[in-house]
Amino acid sequence: MTINKQNLSILRVIHRTVPMIFNAVPIWSSVYMVTALFNGIAVGLSAPAKRLLYDALSSLAFGDSMLRSVYISAILVTGLMMFQQIARALHDFISHHVIYPVVDIKLRQIFHSKIKTLPAKIFEDKNRLDDLEKSDVGMMGVVFIYQILINLVFLFGTYFVIMGIFLFNIQPILISAIFFTFVPVILAQVVEAKLHAKLEDESAPVRRQNKHYEECLVDISYTKETRLFGTYNFFKTLFMSTLELLTKKEWNNQKKIQVMYLGLNTIKVAGWVGILTLLFRGLIMGNITVGAFAAVFGSISMLFHMAEELLRRIKQNVTEWLGKAHNFVNVLDIPSTEGNNTPPNLKDQGIIATNVTFSYPLSEKNAVDDVTISLRPGETLALVGENGSGKSTLVKLLCGLYVPDKGKIIIGGQDSACTENSALFSKSSGVFQKFMKYSGLTLNDNVIISDCKSVKSPVDSMINADLDIHDTLTFPEGLETILDRRFHGIDLSIGQWQRLATARGLYRPHDFIVLDEPTAAIDPVEETRIYKRFMALTKDKIAILVTHRLGSARIADRIAVMDGGKIVETGTHESLLANHGKYAEMWEAQSKNYVNEIPVT
Repeated sequence: MTINKQNLSILRVIHRTVPMIFNAVPIWSSVYMVTALFNGIAVGLSAPAKRLLYDALSSLAFGDSMLRSVYISAILVTGLMMFQQIARALHDFISHHVIYPVVDIKLRQIFHSKIKTLPAKIFEDKNRLDDLEKSDVGMMGVVFIYQILINLVFLFGTYFVIMGIFLFNIQPILISAIFFTFVPVILAQVVEAKLHAKLEDESAPVRRQNKHYEECLVDISYTKETRLFGTYNFFKTLFMSTLELLTKKEWNNQKKIQVMYLGLNTIKVAGWVGILTLLFRGLIMGNITVGAFAAVFGSISMLFHMAEELLRRIKQNVTEWLGKAHNFVNVLDIPSTEGNNTPPNLKDQGIIATNVTFSYPLSEKNAVDDVTISLRPGETLALVGENGSGKSTLVKLLCGLYVPDKGKIIIGGQDSACTENSALFSKSSGVFQKFMKYSGLTLNDNVIISDCKSVKSPVDSMINADLDIHDTLTFPEGLETILDRRFHGIDLSIGQWQRLATARGLYRPHDFIVLDEPTAAIDPVEETRIYKRFMALTKDKIAILVTHRLGSARIADRIAVMDGGKIVETGTHESLLANHGKYAEMWEAQSKNYVNEIPVT
C-alpha cells in the first residue's frame, strides 16, 4: 500500500478540502465571505469617490462648483474608509479567532480518524512516515489556503473588477495597469510554489533525523546511555550536521527565490513608469481631468499595494503551505482498511493462514515466505526461532495487523484483508516485544486502557502478570501511583514495565491473545511461572507464545520453528527433539540454561 506521489494541483487541494472546511463552519464561512466582499467593495469604490472629491475641489478652486459638492464627496470618501475599517476588523477577527481554531480541530479529528484506518504496513515505510509527518503540518496550510481563496475571490477579485471598470472608463489603455501588477505576481507564485514543494520533499527526512538526534541529546529516556557511553558529542555532531544541511537547503532555496523576485520587480517598476507616462500624456492632452489624474495616480499606488498584499498573503498562506497541503490530501486519499464489520468467531473457527508471504517496504527479502499454518480453537502455539527468523512478523499477520502480500489469513471465519479493524481486533489481545510505556499515566490507567469501557478492577490481571501491587515502596500511591518522575511519580524497571504490559494484555477481554517475548527482561524461573499462569488463563482460548527461550515453549500444545521466514518444523517438544532438526539444534545450545528452571509439568 503506497501513497500516491503525483504532484497534486492546487485545484485538487481545493476540491478535496474546501467542502470539508465549509461544512465545519458554514455560517462563519458565509459571514467571512460577506465581510471580504464588503471590504473589496469599499476599497474599490474609494478611487471613484476620491475622483469626485478631487474634481469638486478643482471646480471649487476655479469657481465652477459649490462647497456642497465638496462636502458630499468628502463624506462619501470618509464613509467608505470607515466602512472598510469595520469590515476589515470583523473579517480579521473571524479569520483568527473563529475559523482557524475551529477548523484546525476539525481537520485534526479527520486526520487522526484517517490514521486509525491506515494499514499498519505504512508505518514501516520511512517514506510514508515522511508523508505523514508533512501532512500533519499541512493541515495548517489547508486552513490558510481556504482563507486566502475566499480573499482572492471576494476581496481582491471585487477590488480588481471595480478598479478595472474605473480605469477603463477613464482611458481604456489604463487597464494595462492590472496586467502589469498581476502577471509578475502569478509568475512569482508558480515558480516559488514549485521551489518550496521541492524543498519540503528534500527536507522532511533530514528534519526527522535532526529531531531524533536532538531527542538523543535532551530526552530523559536517552540521557543515561548518552552520558554513560560518552556519546553526547557523537549525537551533537549528527545534530549539527543535519541542522547545517537543513539551513543550507533553505538558503539555496531563498537565494533562487530572491533572484527571481528581483527580475519580476523590475518588470513591475517598468510597468508603473509606463502607466504614469500615459497619465501625464492624457492630462496634457486634456483627455482626463485633474481629479481623474489625482485619483488614478493614487489608485495606481493602491493597486500596486494591493498586488503586494496579495503577493504577501499568497506567499504566506499558499506558496509555503501548498506542498504540505498536498501531503495532507495524499494521506486522505490512501485507501483505508475497509470491509465487513462482523467480529471473528474465534471460539469455533480458529485461525488459518494459507501460503502467506509478506515483505516490509523497501526490502527485497520476504520477512514471511509462503507460510501455511492453522490454530485450532483453544490451542496454544509456541513460535520459536533465531532473531530475524520472522516470528514477530508472522504474529502480526495472524493478528490481522498486517495484510499479507500474497496468500490469505482467515481469522475466526473472517478474511483479515476484508474486515474492518475495529471488528477484526474486537476479540483479540496481545503483549508485544516492543511494548508501550504509557508514562505519565497512573498504574491503574496503564492497565485499563486496553478496555476503557470496562469497570472491572485491574488487580487480578496485575497479579496474574506477577506484578506486586502491594509493594508500597514501589507503588506508594497504590493504583493511583503516577509512573513518571517528571510528574512527581515513580519509574519502573524494564522487567516491571514488561509485567505491566502483560497485565494490560490480560485485562482486555479476548478469545485470541499473543505474547510476543513479553518477558525478555525477566529471569527464566519467573518467566516460567508467568507462562504457567498464562496457560491456565488461556486454556479455552487461542494463544500464540513467541519466545527465544525453548524451556518456556514446552508449555504450548504445539511448537512451530521458523527459519528464514519459513516454518521449517512443527510438533511437540518431544517430537521435535526426536526429529534432530533445527529445534533440536537450538535446544542443545540452550539446554544448559534450564538446569535450575522450574520443571514444566
